[in-house]
Amino acid sequence: MDELLSTVDGYRDEMIKQMTAMLRIPAMGPENGGQGEVERSLFVQDLLRRIGFQEVEVHNAPDPRVAPGIRPSIIARRRGRSDRTVWIVSHMDTVSPGDEKAWSYPPFDGTVVDGKLYGRGSEDNGQAVISSLFAARALLDTKLEPELTLGLAVVADEEAGSDFGIKYLIRQGLFGKDDLFYVPDAGESDGSVIEVAEKSIIWLKITVKGKQVHASTPKKGLNALRVGSEMLLFLADQLAGHFPGEDKLFYPSTSTFEPTKRLANVENINTVPGEDVTFFDIRLLPRYDPQECIRAAKEIGKVFEKRSGASIEVEAIRVDPAGKASQTDGEGAKALVKAVRHVLGVQPRMMGIGGQTCANWFRQEGLDSYVWETVDEMAHQVDEYARIDNLVNDAKVFSVLLAHLCYPGAFKETQPDY
Repeated sequence: MDELLSTVDGYRDEMIKQMTAMLRIPAMGPENGGQGEVERSLFVQDLLRRIGFQEVEVHNAPDPRVAPGIRPSIIARRRGRSDRTVWIVSHMDTVSPGDEKAWSYPPFDGTVVDGKLYGRGSEDNGQAVISSLFAARALLDTKLEPELTLGLAVVADEEAGSDFGIKYLIRQGLFGKDDLFYVPDAGESDGSVIEVAEKSIIWLKITVKGKQVHASTPKKGLNALRVGSEMLLFLADQLAGHFPGEDKLFYPSTSTFEPTKRLANVENINTVPGEDVTFFDIRLLPRYDPQECIRAAKEIGKVFEKRSGASIEVEAIRVDPAGKASQTDGEGAKALVKAVRHVLGVQPRMMGIGGQTCANWFRQEGLDSYVWETVDEMAHQVDEYARIDNLVNDAKVFSVLLAHLCYPGAFKETQPDY
């Protein structure tokens, strides 16, 4: 096992080189102002073949919104004696960089400074793509035949709901009911957390219609912006009262109800707007039915409509129910805990999060999946980076995990299991 970890250490410079090259290929979906992942997928396919995968498949989900017309996801396997597969699932798409002038380094350059690799998508989720590929390479280089099949999935569209990514692959029937699933897409800086559950996601669109007038005579109209602002606070307080439960598995331990995006209304300052459109991001504890929350929001909208005199419409534009939490004492969980302890010397704890990863779609199918990596939580931020030490250490953890599960007994343990 020490030799395996030493092999991964030896890949350090190559991992930096390949991750830098990948980050220089933008891979944003149409929601983020891009044309999808085709160019980056070609890079990943080539790298998978160069590190030793002989079976590399591309599954193209049709998407007329992008110029290529497709959203590619990649499946790579090293077949074992058993078709049962251990999967590591990462995603190649990213969000947009936002204001590029706010970045200290160009967001699509892959700049290395003080042990950090800067770039949009470096932590989310380039670190996972590269660490999982080189973890697999360390085992492929041994030329040993695995007992279980070793599988990597590098998918599209995770940042915008996964309809053209992992959900598409699941619909194709590519995964077995006895397979094991690992999703490196959330964690702590010291590797001490394994995510086993996620909250439901609801996005609400709130449309308030009043009457537009000159700002000098506001009483002749009805200020939709004023009503909409009051409505947002009212709705947040009321929903928190309707769904007050706590679950200590999660951080934060309660459901969250946050107003987020507001559309532009009038262009000039001296006009009272007649329409206000805002959006809510809700992360609901799994104990609650998302449809019950939506019904409550619509009823609250009706109450405020009568109070304000404005026309108010509340509509759900995204609803992603949470899957059942993964087992914390099953084979998959124990193997990951053992690997983290072996490499990092820490005992990880199980918890739930409000974010969403590909793991949720497996859980909705009744398949346990485990989310783990070491991150500084720089996702979606200006100056996003991945620590190079995290990149290498994650590859070590995944190599030990795959060794235990896919090559049982082939690698001698040289240190005790703490």
